[in-house]
Amino acid sequence: MTDGTRPFRPVRPPETSRARSAHAARTGRRTGRGWTSALCAAALLAGGAVALAPPAGAAACTGQVRYASSTNTLYLTAGTNTLSGILELCPNAPLVRSGATWQLNASVVVQNGATLRLNGTGAGGDVNTLRLRSSASGDPSQVSSITAQYGTIDINGVKVTSWDEAKKGPDTDPEAAGGKRGRAFIRALSYLDADGTARESRMDIKDSDLGYLGYYAAESYGVSYKARGCGTDAQDVCERLKVRGSQTGSRFHHNYMGTYTFGAYGMTFDGNEYDHNVMYGLDPHDDSDHLKITGNHAHHNGTHGIICSQRCDNLEIVGNEVNDNGVPPYVPPGDDDPSDNQVHGIMLHRGVTDTVVRDNYVHDHPNGAGIAVFDSSDDTVTGNRIERARYGLRYSVGTRDITTSDNTVTDSGLHAVYTYKGSDAPAYTNSTGRPGGLTFSGNTFDGAEGEAMRLNDGDDLTFRDNTFTGAFGTGPVTQRTRGTVIEGGSAPASMAYSVKGDTTTPGGITFRNPSGAVPVRLDAYSTATFVAGGLEPGASYRLTAGGTTVATGKADADGVVTLRAEGSGTASAADYRIQPA
Repeated sequence: MTDGTRPFRPVRPPETSRARSAHAARTGRRTGRGWTSALCAAALLAGGAVALAPPAGAAACTGQVRYASSTNTLYLTAGTNTLSGILELCPNAPLVRSGATWQLNASVVVQNGATLRLNGTGAGGDVNTLRLRSSASGDPSQVSSITAQYGTIDINGVKVTSWDEAKKGPDTDPEAAGGKRGRAFIRALSYLDADGTARESRMDIKDSDLGYLGYYAAESYGVSYKARGCGTDAQDVCERLKVRGSQTGSRFHHNYMGTYTFGAYGMTFDGNEYDHNVMYGLDPHDDSDHLKITGNHAHHNGTHGIICSQRCDNLEIVGNEVNDNGVPPYVPPGDDDPSDNQVHGIMLHRGVTDTVVRDNYVHDHPNGAGIAVFDSSDDTVTGNRIERARYGLRYSVGTRDITTSDNTVTDSGLHAVYTYKGSDAPAYTNSTGRPGGLTFSGNTFDGAEGEAMRLNDGDDLTFRDNTFTGAFGTGPVTQRTRGTVIEGGSAPASMAYSVKGDTTTPGGITFRNPSGAVPVRLDAYSTATFVAGGLEPGASYRLTAGGTTVATGKADADGVVTLRAEGSGTASAADYRIQPA
């Protein structure tokens, strides 16, 4: 259960590997024992159930292909392999073919530096559709997987789907009972040999469609990339071991997660669609660095459209459209109260650094933020268009040193900007959880049903040359926030600032070079400082509140005067103005 002051936390996938592989796909080009290729092909095209059982003994394979009947697994041990090539070397392999449609009724492991090439006919290959058997029984020998384990998977111009023979269609049920497999999946796994040698894998997916894959188990989420052994307590492994690949021009849909990475490096995700997945659309997880996430469309997923979580650095998240995620929100296992689960368009979560989020169009996230930053630092959020999110921009749990510029935030359901401490402990930013060092410049905030900004429990937040326009429920509110600076920009004349504190943490706000009167409401624990420059050195000035002088002072040698108002706890706002004494 989440509490109402914090976001729905990204579900941390299991880190122990309890998933293996077994799946089904058939396309017959040769006769198997007791079968004719014509019968298999006809049944496949009709969507019929051709039960191609594993041979009683090991299939007679030669060369770089071997088959283990005990686990119903094909091993590719060298060279570049195609489905046709596998059948050439292993005529009794659990593969059925009809033209360019294939069904795989076993699992495949690509190892020892080998390559599995799944290319469509338009790309010079032999497979346009690949069905992976995914029996409702959940029997691991009847739920297929394809795994690169020190190998390469190359997918180009292919539709890959799970296949439930009984239903004559994709496996739409990702649930799995204990010890069972939920659905077929594809993954690339890197690992270290016992002597520390890195055995890296990669998977490249181009102009393809991968759907109805995966379930909730480690490495089995649908389309996954993982550097095994890398983790919070094994950063030395993360430094030595990477998993690699690319995704371009492809669609990932109705998977458990559209795509998941762990320990990825230098990957490109460009021009893809991630939609209708049970959980995340695109989820680069722990220690996934130097990624380019550009021109993608992530929509209608159960939770965040694009999330980068835990020690990810040097990411470029640019030019994506992200919309309608978490409508309704995904309910994670064990969540007994999903009513306050928050789902965001783009999220940087825990230790994400040196990352640019730029020129994205993020819209329609009524349960969360357009862009959320959580326990992360030294990132840039610029040039984005955010519409119809509960919170336009939301920074929390110690988030620090974020530059936010030239964004347009429109029609926020509650706040255009929301900062807060939260109840989660920060792991990567500071010990207090208070957001700080945030700079907002040149942004346009156009309407919100609640406060224009809600700035809770933060330090040193600077707003420079921003524009507030449209209708807001109320003006900006700061609570137990110190060092807030407002400089330049424009806002409706009626928009008032409220500054609140308490005996432990007084509130404080500074207005630099205000133009005309500034409506401010101060409680008894707060102060407002007004600074004006370009004045006559030594001249006297006064600060008035509703016509009453509350402070006086002289401009210094640089022509700058600083005047401070103490809070009185009055219920209404007063118009503060600096004027000659």
